[in-house]
Amino acid sequence: MSHPDHAPGADAPDHEMAPDASWLPRWLTGLVRRTGIYAGILLLIAIFVLLLFAKRVFYFVGSGQRGVRWSLISGTDFDHAYPEGLRVVAPWDRVYLYDVRVQEVHDTITVLSSNGLPMRVTYSVRYQPDLRTLAQLHATYGEHYLDTLLKPEIVGALREVLGNYRPEEVYSRSEEGLTAEIYQALASAVTDRYIIIQTVLLEDLRMTTELEAAINQKLVDEQNALAYEFRLRRETSEAQRKEIEARGIRAFNTTSGIDILKWRGLEATQALAASPNAKVIVIGPGSGQLPVILGADK
Repeated sequence: MSHPDHAPGADAPDHEMAPDASWLPRWLTGLVRRTGIYAGILLLIAIFVLLLFAKRVFYFVGSGQRGVRWSLISGTDFDHAYPEGLRVVAPWDRVYLYDVRVQEVHDTITVLSSNGLPMRVTYSVRYQPDLRTLAQLHATYGEHYLDTLLKPEIVGALREVLGNYRPEEVYSRSEEGLTAEIYQALASAVTDRYIIIQTVLLEDLRMTTELEAAINQKLVDEQNALAYEFRLRRETSEAQRKEIEARGIRAFNTTSGIDILKWRGLEATQALAASPNAKVIVIGPGSGQLPVILGADK
C-alpha cells in the first residue's frame, strides 16, 4: 500500500523549523528555541528600553552631594533630599544633584566710593547650601543659584559698604572691621534664602595709580600735621609750666624777702655739709654773697 507523498520538510524536527539564531548569545538562543522568536524580540525590546531610560531611572548621589527629586505628578519633593548612594526613581521623574560642601566663589569687580571714585575689589566668599532648605533652593533659584542669587548679593553688599566711605577712609580702616561690615550686609541679604555664608575675605583693593599716590601723600601730610600739633601743644604746656614757676618764685620773694637764688644756695650748702666727705665752706664778706664750697676729698 502506497503512502501519499509528504510535503517537503514535514518530518523535519521542530528545531529545524526555527529561524537561524546563531548570531544571538547562547542563553538567548536557547530562550528563542523554547519560546519562539516573538518572545525573544520582546525581550530585546525590553532590554533596549531599559538601557535607553537607565539614566532616568538610576541616579548615583556622590560624596558631598544631595539629590532633589522632581516628579511629573507631584512636582518637587520638599519633604527630604536624597542622601549619598544609588537611587532608583520612576523614568518620568528626575533627580537634581547639588554639591553641599563648603564652596568658594571669588571675582574682581569695580565699585564706587562715596565721592564717586572707582575702586577695584577682589573678593572671596565661602558659602554652603542649607541642607534643611535644599528643595526650596532648587524650586526658587535652581541649579544655577550661584549666578542668579549669590553673586548679585555679593556685589550688592560690597557696593553698599564701600560706597559709604571715601577712598582714604577705606585705606585707613582695619581690614577686620571692613570685612565684618561686608559679612553682616551679605549675611542679612541671604537670610531665609537657603544659603549659609561662612566667611568673606577681601583679597585685594586697588585704585588708580594717581589716586593711590594722592591718598598716600594726604595720609603723610595728615601725620605730619598731627606731629606738629603735638609739638605745639607740648611747647605750650612747657611755656605754661615756666610761667607758673615764675609766678611761684615771685610770690616766694615777696613773701619771704629772701632772694630765691640765695635760698637755693643755702639749701645746697646744708645738703653738702651733711655729706660724709670733708668740705671747706667759704662765705663771702657781703650779706648777699653765696657760700663757696671747696671739696678736700674727691
